[in-house]
Amino acid sequence: MKNAPLLLTPDAMVVQPSVRPLGRTPHIKIHAFCETDTFAAAMHKVARDRRFQRAVTDVTQGGIGAAIGFCSTNPTPDVLVLESNAAKHDLLASLADLAPVCDERTKVIIIGASNDISLYRELMDGGVAEYLLAPVDPLAIIGTVLRLFPEKNAVRIGKICAVVGAKGGVGSSVLAQNLAWMMAQNESATILADMDLQFGTAALNYNIDCPIGFADQLPEADRLDGALLERLLFKYGSHLSILPCATAAHIATDLDADILDKIIEIARTMFPHVLLDLPNAWSPLVRSVLETADDIIVIAEPDLASLRNARCLLDFVKAARPNDLQPRLVLNKVGMPKRKEIAPDKFVAALKAELSAQVAFDPATFSAAASNGQMIAEVSKRAAATQVLEHLARQVMGLPSPRKGTAVGNIWRRASGKA
Repeated sequence: MKNAPLLLTPDAMVVQPSVRPLGRTPHIKIHAFCETDTFAAAMHKVARDRRFQRAVTDVTQGGIGAAIGFCSTNPTPDVLVLESNAAKHDLLASLADLAPVCDERTKVIIIGASNDISLYRELMDGGVAEYLLAPVDPLAIIGTVLRLFPEKNAVRIGKICAVVGAKGGVGSSVLAQNLAWMMAQNESATILADMDLQFGTAALNYNIDCPIGFADQLPEADRLDGALLERLLFKYGSHLSILPCATAAHIATDLDADILDKIIEIARTMFPHVLLDLPNAWSPLVRSVLETADDIIVIAEPDLASLRNARCLLDFVKAARPNDLQPRLVLNKVGMPKRKEIAPDKFVAALKAELSAQVAFDPATFSAAASNGQMIAEVSKRAAATQVLEHLARQVMGLPSPRKGTAVGNIWRRASGKA
């Protein structure tokens, strides 16, 4: 259940996110045998999910009977997902008929209608990998398969968050950099990768001397490993690492798709939180990241161009990621003097979206931070933007809201009606 919007000030609002399965499947074959159109539709959504890009997923009607016929004449897939509305005795009998034609290495997931603990235990004892009670949500199936195939050699699976601007000049890079800094203040290892290879500003804004960008130092994908990636990182404090572009003027090298994929996979095994600051230019790199990231933040200004471009981004993401929540929408530079703006409530109503945060126009604080090579909170802990970014960072990290009794926690509770 979603929490009520958090109104820190008239210029700030944050909402609670939902948790989604992390990671991707290996290169496997999945075959689902369905008895109902409802489950078949759910499996088609699973097959199109970004986390199943490496998997080949087939969906067939006919239930366990069809699975027996298929496995009798074809190689058994890595995963069998079987829907059955049969009673306990008939279900167990059908599985006994399937066993002789099913490879022992195949992981079997049963979707059943009986909420019976004794049936569950018998299925587990018989070698079934998982039993899910119908009706089943696509995310439940996705999570189950990911648990059955944990990523190889991954100590942890970090969360990938992509930040992209709806148009140039909306401040998406500055907010991404400050958001990464805020997340690191929660004593959680965080990496910020500046993916604007030509005009990235992470090195400048973090006051890092980086004559050669990381993209120009990368080897072939098969030679890239965690040790090499770590040598390309710059530390900013105890918990924040930066993967910056060059501060010197030069023509940057485009990232190969395999290299980008390898960087992200290595980074998420090294850091629990990975922020990717994307350029405002539609490219294969941007498209790939938006299709595969666990969380997306769209930064916009309250104007017509941002509204149009945000609509385009949201439509693309909705089509490419049918089982995920909409991206977080952040309005930046709200309240700029003498500018005709679209009111935030009308902006989100036109997009049929929710506003995750809004940051007031504050040129004095932001320009002071940029000039000094500092973050907003380092310049002013009391700035409205500091509070907004602090709460947005906690929500992206999945941390609870501030405790009751703290100054910020009391603001949150009064604003959300929880006092």
